[in-house]
Amino acid sequence: MKEYLTNLIKNIIEPAAIIDENRNVLYVNSFFEEAFMIRNSANKIEDGSSKIKSLSNLKLASKYLGIPQEIIIPRKQEKAIINVYLLNNLQVNNSLYLLLVKKDENSIQEISNPYQDEEKFRIEKLSEEFSELVGESIEFKKALVSAQRAASSNISVLITGESGTGKEILARAIHKASPRFSKPLIDVNCAAIPDTLIESELFGYEKGAFTGAKAEGSKGYFDEAHGGTILLDEIGDASLQTQSKLLRVLESGTFKRVGGTRNVKVDVRIISSTNRHLNALIEENKFREDLFFRLNAFTIYLPPLRQRREDIPLLVDYFLKSNEDIEKRGIRFSSPAMEILGAYHWPGNVRELKGVISYAVNMSKEELIGPSSLPNFLFAPNLHRSSPADSSPFSQGKNYNIGKATENLEENLIREVLGVTKNKTAAMKKLGISRRTFYQKIKKYNLE
Repeated sequence: MKEYLTNLIKNIIEPAAIIDENRNVLYVNSFFEEAFMIRNSANKIEDGSSKIKSLSNLKLASKYLGIPQEIIIPRKQEKAIINVYLLNNLQVNNSLYLLLVKKDENSIQEISNPYQDEEKFRIEKLSEEFSELVGESIEFKKALVSAQRAASSNISVLITGESGTGKEILARAIHKASPRFSKPLIDVNCAAIPDTLIESELFGYEKGAFTGAKAEGSKGYFDEAHGGTILLDEIGDASLQTQSKLLRVLESGTFKRVGGTRNVKVDVRIISSTNRHLNALIEENKFREDLFFRLNAFTIYLPPLRQRREDIPLLVDYFLKSNEDIEKRGIRFSSPAMEILGAYHWPGNVRELKGVISYAVNMSKEELIGPSSLPNFLFAPNLHRSSPADSSPFSQGKNYNIGKATENLEENLIREVLGVTKNKTAAMKKLGISRRTFYQKIKKYNLE
């Protein structure tokens, strides 16, 4: 167990440490050493415990576990977010805790070069395995770079984000970029497994295990994924019984087939995905906290398309070029059509955009796709408008120019958000745009 924990902490790509209930530091990774200025020698962590004990506002009570807490890193005096997880919840005494530290980006005020951190992610090259994930917005690029860094290890990865953001595509890219690329990736739809078939689907069964079973028995998902990766898709929708079965094999690395008596050892990497808020499900007792800890060693958040609108032209170009027939026909979207795509809120995200492009290509008789070839729902009243009378760009008194109408709406929205947020960083987050795009818009609309 000690070797397992130290390897786990070592592979986490963020500051991580293990402490006991008295806040004594037992193990740290290199990122934690750098953040807290701790020297981690062979069997001794120098000056580490005093630094942790100085975090007087760090809460270890059970109700705070897994909940982000704001702290100040000693000496550096930088704000950070720390999550605390209980490692040995079956023991009464001498509890051990895992600390995961993240930089508190919301606490960063104006800096001399607002683009410096963004450029570090923008310039990092992505391998070919990530070519299906198209976008240059900073939050999206951060997600891809983080995924590429995590791919080289065996660390469990949890991918979160709304439906249609590309979670499954990212999971496949991580597998292809990992040392396990030559082994299978098995996709398990956790929401679709009936409780009555959980064990046979996951772990297989021996011959004659039950009525209707195959005479030769059958392998389960974990058997098929041996040496490779299992994608636990929509893990947030898994039943508590399914969660219990998964936890058992993730903890021990072994399972018994239905009707079998021997333990089968399995070597798999776990990638899970969900569009649900797992912390909220834990509070509602609908998701096991111990399973969450097993899956949440490294989390990647894929932002929705409405928070990276600058990527829409890139995605349109990618989907048009991915079909050789369409590319040969020279089909492209007109500026007014692109304006409409940019103004829509995309609840179905990239998946919905792909469907709209396919629809428009089939509806248009011209090489240049105009607004008339787009589906009607893109022209529905915008939710941000204040009254039904103002809901249509073709209402009396409105500007008929789509580009100008879109700019007016954008300027008014930015102005409104600046008025209700405490600083520009909060405004960027609320608007769902990158720092670079934000400052470009501020300059464009003279909102300094």
